[in-house]
Amino acid sequence: MSLRYSGPAGNYPVYTCRADRGHDGGPLCQEVRALPVDARVESILLEALTPDRIAIAVAALGQMEEEARQLERQWALRRERARYEAERARRQYDAVEPENRLVARSLERGWEEKLRAAETIEQDYERWRSDEPLVLSAADRDGLLALGENLPGIWHAPSTTAAERKSILRLIICEVVLDQKRLQGQVWIKILWQTGATSEHSVQRRVHTYGDYFNIDTLRTRVTELNAAGKMDKEIASALNAEGFIAAHDCAFKGDNVWLLRRRRVFPRSKSTERAPIPSDGQTELIPSKELLQLLALCRRRSSNTWHAA
Repeated sequence: MSLRYSGPAGNYPVYTCRADRGHDGGPLCQEVRALPVDARVESILLEALTPDRIAIAVAALGQMEEEARQLERQWALRRERARYEAERARRQYDAVEPENRLVARSLERGWEEKLRAAETIEQDYERWRSDEPLVLSAADRDGLLALGENLPGIWHAPSTTAAERKSILRLIICEVVLDQKRLQGQVWIKILWQTGATSEHSVQRRVHTYGDYFNIDTLRTRVTELNAAGKMDKEIASALNAEGFIAAHDCAFKGDNVWLLRRRRVFPRSKSTERAPIPSDGQTELIPSKELLQLLALCRRRSSNTWHAA
């Protein structure tokens, strides 16, 4: 995916897949809002570099170093044996009488085969060395453990630039793959770490309708529970926000949102949508219509009697 900026002032970064448009001139494959994805990847990175995880990684690296030392000894034996075989074949060739050309040619071919075998082993050894685990000194280990303690502060420090954060990210993560069509209401994230490992994650995305909302059944169930507890729409909205729920348009819930969703039957209707009675603690109660009419009739009669008496 490539990055572009949208919005009236170009302030909103968006990851865009242009594969379909590039191949056959079709519409964009998909677009993913960048800020929620970046925040999720950032949290995953910082979680992966917590002090306890770094300590586990350093301990595992020590075990890998011991295994590497054992393999180094095995490679040394293989290389030494291959060189010995090639040298032995050379001595046999040198020892043959020049007149015995048939034997000389056979020994020469054997010598060349041993040389090629020795060269192949050397090439395999160099490739293995290039993939060999990093060997850390004691000072390096202590520095990594200290980094785990200070990394969140360094990452969020105002003095740390975006380029420096990106450099830290590239040291740990090789590639990030996104797909917002795989999971309903979510962006699927696959991270390829520099170690060769992979991990899968997700982040809730903004949707246009609650038909595409992530885990709408859980949200509906929670609203029903809060309603059964006698909560009003504003109270339900506050509870949903406190529990980490996000509205479809990636914003906080409000009482108006909950009321509108009830009206559209996304959430079940309940008593919290009815007009609440005015409290009676020192305040005027709402007078029923029948009693109100009787009161008005009484006032009219009294007013009429007073006028005639005058």
